[in-house]
This record gives sequence, structure tokens and C-alpha cells, in this order.
Amino acid sequence: MNRTNGVFWKSISFVVLVFITVTTARASGIRTQNISLHKGWNAIFLEVSPTNASPTAVFASTPVSIAGVYFGGDTSVQYIQNPGNISWKRDGWAVWYAPSRQDDFLSTLFAIQGNRGYLIYAESDFMWTVTGTVALGTVKWKPDSFNYSGFGVNAAAAPTFGRYFAGSTAHQPGKIYRLINDQWTLVANPATEQMRAGESCWVYCKGASDYQGPLSVKVATGDSVLFGSSAESPVTLENRTGDPLTVKVETVAHDGGLPLAYVVRGISTNALNTATFDLPALHTLPSLEARQVSYLWLKLRREKMSNAAQTALLKISTDSGAEVWLPVTGTVAP
Repeated sequence: MNRTNGVFWKSISFVVLVFITVTTARASGIRTQNISLHKGWNAIFLEVSPTNASPTAVFASTPVSIAGVYFGGDTSVQYIQNPGNISWKRDGWAVWYAPSRQDDFLSTLFAIQGNRGYLIYAESDFMWTVTGTVALGTVKWKPDSFNYSGFGVNAAAAPTFGRYFAGSTAHQPGKIYRLINDQWTLVANPATEQMRAGESCWVYCKGASDYQGPLSVKVATGDSVLFGSSAESPVTLENRTGDPLTVKVETVAHDGGLPLAYVVRGISTNALNTATFDLPALHTLPSLEARQVSYLWLKLRREKMSNAAQTALLKISTDSGAEVWLPVTGTVAP
């Protein structure tokens, strides 16, 4: 490593920052995430919150010996330090050491949460399977700074970095680092290099941004759909790109599911007309045009519920390779 690069990696010691807004999952939709880890350092993005959040429980029977997460500060991140050079306590990281290590008493990380990026050291290759609850996560971008984050993408057909961030001027021309052989490595050509599900990267954001990917998904209740006094709830869908998007909604259920319908609204002869249809297991929405905002109006069919409370997960995906998971909860009594 030359002198310039050495300064580049070393300078991050005091300014590493993770900015991911994490909210507690109020809906109990359950999802299993599989992440392939290799021997050495891994930059992973965990999308589920384990039921037992204790790191010792989460990493039991795995070869993981170290897990770290940075909780942030006010200083912008301009330089990136390789994992092996981090001084966890001094540099502001929370870290967990496996009980088998002599330094395990120095652990400062006591809970593993979803919608966060982690650095994990594995003693050998293995497939990490994590089951937990889901919440609609949001990246809170630190302006004029590198941000450590992962992104919801289709594991089988992930987009390129260039396509994923095409709708955001704050992320152009694309200054991104991914972890390769324990070294943070610049993504040389974002237009051709594919993203990976379950991976966190350092992504530079120039100026302020609320960008959440090609498809922005928002609900009135924050991080999940909760049917309260009203049996209807809108899901706001916004195409943040300059091209049309095909959006599909897949319903995933683990406890018998939730009887849902969708409502189509239209105006005819100055009157608002509505039609209600059962939500199928896989529902394709009308094409979402460039920069268009649309609404998926969900309706709970309480008369079809078999339990006092039921849940479901909606996997909302696009033909661009973006993927968003949204938990839904309904109760018999409003």
C-alpha cells in the first residue's frame, strides 16, 4: 500500500459512521434470511431482528468469533479503515467477542438488530441462517459522507449499483466500496458491477438525500401496516427512477396468513367508485411510470379471520431488482 492509500485507510479511525434508522418491529411477520459467510471478515446487511437478540444466542453453533457495528456520531466519514485495523473501543464501535475468546469480557455489543450493517469475522466458511421479525427499514443518509449500509435487492437477479442509484443525484457518479479479501475496494464500474443481497457497502452521499432505492415504499404507521379502527390502509409507492417500473406484491405467511384485499378507486360521472378484490398470493400492479406516485389500498377482511390476531409479510419487488419487505398485522377487534 502506498503512502497516500495508507493515509486514506488510517484517517477513518475517528470518523467511521453508520447511519441506518432502525425501528422496533411492531408486526410479528417472520422471515428467514440466509447469508453466505467466508473465512475472514464479512460486511453483511441483516434484514431481520432475531427473536433472541443476544449475540451469544444469535451466533451459537456458528464459527463467528467477532461481530461489530458502529453506532454513529456527528462527524462525516471521509476515509474508510479496513476491519483488521479498527480499534473497536477507541473508534466508536460496539463489538461482541465469542465466549471462547480470552477477550470476551470486553464485549460492548449486547443486541443484534435487523436493518443494520455489521462487520463479522468467521473462522471458517458457512451459511448463516437467521430467523426473525421484519420491519420496514429506512436509510438515513449522512450528507457529504460515506454511509455504511446494505440494500434490499433480489438475491437471484440483483441490479447493478449504477441502476439501483440511477434515480439519485446525491449518489452520482457512484463512489462505493465493498469488502474483498478483508480490504475495502472501490467499485470501479458501478454501471456493470452487481449488488448482492445481504451485503453492506460504504456508499458516498453528496449533500442531503432521502433516497431509498428505485422504489420508495411508505405506510402511515411507520414501519409496518397495522389495521386499527380502520379496515383500510394505503401503501405509498413512488418510482424514483426515470424509467417505468413493474411492481409485484407477493404475500408470505407463516401463521395461517391474513385475509387481505385491495381496493381499486376510480372516478365516474363525478362520483368516487370503488371495487374490492381478494389479494392473490402474487399480484402485479399497473406499470408505475417514471417519477410516478401510486397507492396500493389494502383492506383487512376481518370476517374471514380465524384468530384474534394474524400476520403476513408482503414482498414488494420490481423488475429492476429492488426488493422491500413489509409486515402486516390485523386483529379481529379494531
